[in-house]
Amino acid sequence: MDGNKILVLDDVSVRYRKQDSRSTSDIVKRILGKSPRNNEFWALKNVSFSLERGDMLGVIGKNGAGKSTMMKAISGTLTPASGTIEKTGKICALLELGTGFDREMTVKENVYLRGAFMGYSKEFIDSKYDEIIDFAEMREFQNSPFRTLSSGMKSRIAFAIASMIEPDIIILDEIFAVGDGDFRKKSQQKMQSIIDNGDTTALMVSHSLQSVRAQCNKVLWLDKGRMVMFGDPNTVCDAYAEYLNTGKLPQTESLAATQENPRNRLKKNTGKRLAEAAVYLMLLLVIIAGCFVWSQYDLLKSYVLAQSLTVEQIENEAANYHRQIDRLLEVDTTRWDTGIFKEGALDIINEEATYTDVAKEVLLQAGDLSRDQYKKALAAAEIEAIKYSHMARLDALVAQMRTEFEAQPEGKYRSLMVYAYTNCDRFYDLEEDCENDMQKVIEEIRTFQRKAGQSEDLADRVWNAYKSEKTYLLSYYCVKLR
Repeated sequence: MDGNKILVLDDVSVRYRKQDSRSTSDIVKRILGKSPRNNEFWALKNVSFSLERGDMLGVIGKNGAGKSTMMKAISGTLTPASGTIEKTGKICALLELGTGFDREMTVKENVYLRGAFMGYSKEFIDSKYDEIIDFAEMREFQNSPFRTLSSGMKSRIAFAIASMIEPDIIILDEIFAVGDGDFRKKSQQKMQSIIDNGDTTALMVSHSLQSVRAQCNKVLWLDKGRMVMFGDPNTVCDAYAEYLNTGKLPQTESLAATQENPRNRLKKNTGKRLAEAAVYLMLLLVIIAGCFVWSQYDLLKSYVLAQSLTVEQIENEAANYHRQIDRLLEVDTTRWDTGIFKEGALDIINEEATYTDVAKEVLLQAGDLSRDQYKKALAAAEIEAIKYSHMARLDALVAQMRTEFEAQPEGKYRSLMVYAYTNCDRFYDLEEDCENDMQKVIEEIRTFQRKAGQSEDLADRVWNAYKSEKTYLLSYYCVKLR
């Protein structure tokens, strides 16, 4: 940067984003890169100019032109998406009234607070305090809380601090638009003295062309983030005044250079990249953990129950759900011979009989039933036969795994439970067979209910009771695998 230049903007652009759609489909599309973002809003486009020490720049343009955005970028509160800003010395930015002040502290305390933020020592502020407070005409309010001040009073004290301590660059955003006429006149005179002194460079946003002509030696005209003109105050202000009357922008080179949106060259630093990677990794881990819990839900729930309940409690809970199935099907099981189920389980495993064969034998031994009672009783007996058969298979599987576990080298597995979990697909195969057999019975119930013109939700309630009973039966086998 040239030794006499204190501020240089080179193709500076600032981009904002409007709120994205929050629908699930749009979010997924954006993550997968199938839906490009089209919500960019360029508040500043390729603005370039430079100021020398002692310059007074007036920035003009309609609301939404990007004036305040540019000032924030220069002060460092915004990071440009592209371009560079070079500056030297201390900057005092009066962008919003009341910023940098504590509402509960007094005016005097805030003078010292603001000075400390700007890097000045207490001794320096002591030497400037009376000058600041008198210029702002706030002597009688110096011990009042800052929150009690009007907006005009806040602007006066803010301007007084900024102008009296004379930073290298001072940024004033509509500072002369607030306050009474006498203070505006006094502040303009103060700014003129700063310019005449030639040590401080000032940037002033204003809608008053008269103030800009009188105070500034350079003017920048912005329109919708684009630089229309930069140069002599009279030339730029005359062109802007004509634009306000006609509504037609002059065709300048700087305006023509910003017809297309700038390319976003805002680079992510290593910290941001690592943070993004960490966030994505955490999301991936959460998804994997969720899928695991979902797939293993029944087994995990059974394991938790096995840790908190005794064997007797587990058996009682399972029996309660099985009795619920019998109640739903309105079946009296007191005359059933359970020995037939036990013997029949072996025949079913050896494929010498079916669930229906065993169920019919039990009902035949129990006595006569009406036709309607018989259908529900047969379904209940088939469910009982399925239960005995699969419990026998589970008993045989547990015994087989215990033998296999004891044959493993010492220390290879911490416990039988761990060994069984590494071979849990064998349990899942049995569970799948059991559910397939149960689904056939559930369809039988659904069919005879439909034919009888009755609600089919009986089948769903029986299925839900079976699922609950199965959870406790799995808990029982978790205990046996300890």
